[in-house]
Amino acid sequence: MLPTYKDANKLKCIAFTDNFLANAILANPALKLKTFKDYVGEGKSYDEALKAALAPTKGKTLVGAPELSDRVFEEYVNKTADAGFKLQVLDDAKSLVLAKAGREDFVNPEGAPIVYTLRQADGRIWSTSTISSARPGGVDSPIEPLIGIVGIGGNSDYINSHPNTVLRFLSVVWRVIDATKKDPSLYDLQAPYLNSMAGTSLDCKGVADTVAILHPFTTFDDNKQYYDDKASTTYYANVWNAVIKNFEEHSIIPAGKVTSDDVVWGGPIWRQVVEYRTKSDDLLKKLSGATLTPEKQQLVEKAKAFYTNFDFLDAYRLALAASS
Repeated sequence: MLPTYKDANKLKCIAFTDNFLANAILANPALKLKTFKDYVGEGKSYDEALKAALAPTKGKTLVGAPELSDRVFEEYVNKTADAGFKLQVLDDAKSLVLAKAGREDFVNPEGAPIVYTLRQADGRIWSTSTISSARPGGVDSPIEPLIGIVGIGGNSDYINSHPNTVLRFLSVVWRVIDATKKDPSLYDLQAPYLNSMAGTSLDCKGVADTVAILHPFTTFDDNKQYYDDKASTTYYANVWNAVIKNFEEHSIIPAGKVTSDDVVWGGPIWRQVVEYRTKSDDLLKKLSGATLTPEKQQLVEKAKAFYTNFDFLDAYRLALAASS
């Protein structure tokens, strides 16, 4: 969404759904290279292990995806490890075909399903280096621009004119995340669509593992990491201000024009839903010991159902009606 802010300011992030951990430089297994973790296991420091693992890429071609979000990671690796690889941009689906045929030595896919599929191609691991989860974190860490917190976007005009619809929509998102965590077999519903889009052949377990390993979904309560912990690497302002700075340096957006709060509206929305939950808790607790008419008891039962489904807006609305 950020590149659109060069000329407009309509797109807003209304919620975060997962943390993206799939940034990786993957190597053809036929090269039989040691991984970053191998070198760490041998006692090398972070910087030594990174340089050693990426040394075989020097002067070689790295196949990367077209998405701008990947450039930050690739630039970090090239600069930090003095890797010196040359970037060739190619769509993930085409890159997967070439990788399976052994026609790519080094690749950085954008999609987590592609990364998962290629990692499975070798019993050990394809990764020459998996950076973002290994470097010591912190808001001043050089990896802050690499932290990927993935979200849902919307047009500001619609968000402002349909606030209750936004809350109800997000309740479905949180309900899906909760359901799939409790029952991973639900990913069987997604596998055919995902495979058709990504060119993969993942089954239900493969999709579930991809999510769990490379972009774990964030539950409703775990959203506090994005909005409450200002020292966290996943705090929205830390992540987005770092990315904004990088985009300014590359003239993708004008310097000084955009801040994280201009784009990310998820915090106030999430806190509003938390407030509705608290109000619903209070009302439902009072109603649990009250003598109610059949009609009002029916409202209470509906309120409880909405509450279970993370629709705290309508849980509160119906509980309030039952208490009046």
